[in-house]
Amino acid sequence: MPDDRQTEIERLNMHRLSNAESSRLTRTCIESALIALMQEKELQDISITEIVNHAGVSRTAYYRHYKSKEEILQSVMKEIVRKVVKAMKLQTPVHNSYDYWLRLFTAVHQHAERVQLLLRANFGEAILNEVTRRMLAPVSDYDAVSSYSAYFWGGAVYGVLLAWMRNGLLQSPEEMASICFQLVKGLSELRQ
Repeated sequence: MPDDRQTEIERLNMHRLSNAESSRLTRTCIESALIALMQEKELQDISITEIVNHAGVSRTAYYRHYKSKEEILQSVMKEIVRKVVKAMKLQTPVHNSYDYWLRLFTAVHQHAERVQLLLRANFGEAILNEVTRRMLAPVSDYDAVSSYSAYFWGGAVYGVLLAWMRNGLLQSPEEMASICFQLVKGLSELRQ
């Protein structure tokens, strides 16, 4: 590694930490290192050695936290979905408000680079499954309507987000919020 490039751990300039803080920092450095490397090459072309060197951690630390590169991406993906769901304030599209859609598209836009890397690494289905899992979480007892509603909305939201990403985020989060608000409003009017 060239001398002018800092490892992730050096960049964060961290000092003595508790075990939990140290573990979190190590995971963050490994995740950031893989994301940075994926901007230069495909996932399958990245070695564990490159990841640990870029992260500034040992192989032992790597294997203490992750079993594979895919597990790292799984962690990154779950964190992005968690942040997006938090931004949406646990509402579902069925409540259709412009604010819901704006929060969704703004949150995804903030993580667009990482989401695009995940999609490029064939993590689209994993994203869909995580979104659906989170939408199913509030359903305490199995209820067919609530369950299929979560799958329906999870797939719809994922499909729109995927198209937006593939189109290069041409529309602003505000434009996308307006489009989706009008689409769902139109569906609601059809039911009446």
